Amino acid sequence: MKITDKVYETIHKYGMLDEGDRVLVGLSGGADSVCLLLCLIELGINISAFHVNHNLRGEESIRDKNFCIDLCNRLGIKIYTADIDVLGYCKENHVSVEEGARELRYKALSSVECDKIATAHNLNDCLETTIFNLARGTGLKGLCSIPPKRDNIIRPLIECSRDEIESFLGEKGQDYVTDSTNLEDEYTRNKIRHKIIPVLQEINSSLLSSYSDTREHLLEIDRFLDSEALSELAAARLSENVYSRISLGNMPKAVMSRAVGKMLMKADIEVSAQRIDKTIEVCKNGGKYNICGENYVICDKASGKVRVGKIPSKIAEVSYQVESIPIEMVFFDKKLTLEYREGFTYTDGVYKQFEGNIIDADKLCGKVYLRNRRNGDRISLAGRGFTSRLKVLFNESVPLEEREKKAILCDDNGIFYVEGFGVDERVKVDKDTKSIIIIAIS
Repeated sequence: MKITDKVYETIHKYGMLDEGDRVLVGLSGGADSVCLLLCLIELGINISAFHVNHNLRGEESIRDKNFCIDLCNRLGIKIYTADIDVLGYCKENHVSVEEGARELRYKALSSVECDKIATAHNLNDCLETTIFNLARGTGLKGLCSIPPKRDNIIRPLIECSRDEIESFLGEKGQDYVTDSTNLEDEYTRNKIRHKIIPVLQEINSSLLSSYSDTREHLLEIDRFLDSEALSELAAARLSENVYSRISLGNMPKAVMSRAVGKMLMKADIEVSAQRIDKTIEVCKNGGKYNICGENYVICDKASGKVRVGKIPSKIAEVSYQVESIPIEMVFFDKKLTLEYREGFTYTDGVYKQFEGNIIDADKLCGKVYLRNRRNGDRISLAGRGFTSRLKVLFNESVPLEEREKKAILCDDNGIFYVEGFGVDERVKVDKDTKSIIIIAIS
């Protein structure tokens, strides 16, 4: 099969392009990207090119840039160029040269308005990546290697071998440039290319063909798991980033792992095997897992819900003079008001009328503080006859993700009100109460 026919089939097989798409080709000047450019031209696709000069190889980098400009001018293709400081970026961000170059390259490519970005990854690249991932430890997606498409990035050469690419260019009489660093063994990928793959080819002379078949089977399984995970996750979803613990727990392990990964991605959390495993553990056993920053996975066994996302960090307390009441405050997404009333007459029913949200104004001392919980917080709830730790009260009835958001009111003598639980014994109304403060939360 001609390579252009294979590229055409790959584009349609993976739905890479829509009619009229403007495609930006990442053009390094190497055999792969030059082949990609020529194939897309032959297929009549609307393309332009982008060359990124990484400034890593001195005069050779300049040679590559000039080659790409000359090639596109000869072919009548518009070309964009960018010069980037890879070494400076890597030093500043503490990443490898390979990783830094890739990050800056994709950032540059994304700066041009287009519908799709085409990169020249081929079947050999996929094999090298599979071996690399396998050596580090990986799951199914790592074994599947480079995806044929991701978001607006497409890889039309993904099923073509490097031999096919070089044969195509030879038939065309088209030259290309060679990156001298590809001939060195300093980089991990080059070690795989020059040392490991030749040994595998001694074992199996049809290595690439066998790998292509295996990869296709893996991709089929991957697509199936994706479909199952999306379906199961939709059934388990109760609301935005909230899921049924029972539904998650009833999924087959492979599907659950995939579903959990999608849960994390939906909450804008970077996925890793460790984070998936820890999240599954929380889903099974209950509790809270701090993934990163303010991002948590919380499983409340009592409600049967699993929540994924941000929990705001503890906020600084705010204070008011008692004399400044009435007060209206915003606490997280709630409005809390303190209303002052004089001429109060105590009756047995009045306390029930306000459901524990009423206090004797004259029993407050100093300033009024609004805050969330702190370690060691305690309250002697009115009518109970004993002191309780807030940690115990919250553990009994407050979902994990709501505990930091509960409003707590204090004065200079300590806590006198806890949202959802009531007031402290020392500020409760009685027959001697003359003025009151009504606490309302909406």
